[in-house]
Amino acid sequence: MQRIVDFLEGWVAYLLLPGLALLVGADVVLRYVLNLPLRWGNDVKELLLLLVVVGALPGVSLADQHIRVGLLDRLFRNRAGRVWIALRHLLTGMVAVAIAYAVLLMALDMYRYGDRAEMIAISFWPFAAFVTLAAALSALAEFVRAVRALKENR
Repeated sequence: MQRIVDFLEGWVAYLLLPGLALLVGADVVLRYVLNLPLRWGNDVKELLLLLVVVGALPGVSLADQHIRVGLLDRLFRNRAGRVWIALRHLLTGMVAVAIAYAVLLMALDMYRYGDRAEMIAISFWPFAAFVTLAAALSALAEFVRAVRALKENR
């Protein structure tokens, strides 16, 4: 799993992020210096930003780096604390599964109806499929963390 997540994050970090930066820079120069805006630029920037943000989710889940409010964490100690952490990871994983399922249904509809970007002929369904994959990997990572939490210091 770690190799899959590393591959995904590497693809995002070394290809998509620089591409997004170049596109934003070119769009700014063309728009404000030459008065030649890229009509399709906003569509592509939004889709690339989606891929960058969503592509990081499985790695964040695997490294247990999600932002959370630990109001109840100090109430539980020892075994109860491990159970609480496992429950937290299970709930987060179930939410990620629900997201993956909902976006999968949307991706199937997008494919069926041919939904695409407004200014450029880019279909939306592959992006929704990527979000589904990222959410599913994130859910799997959360379930792995839940099992690890229960197995710690038995």
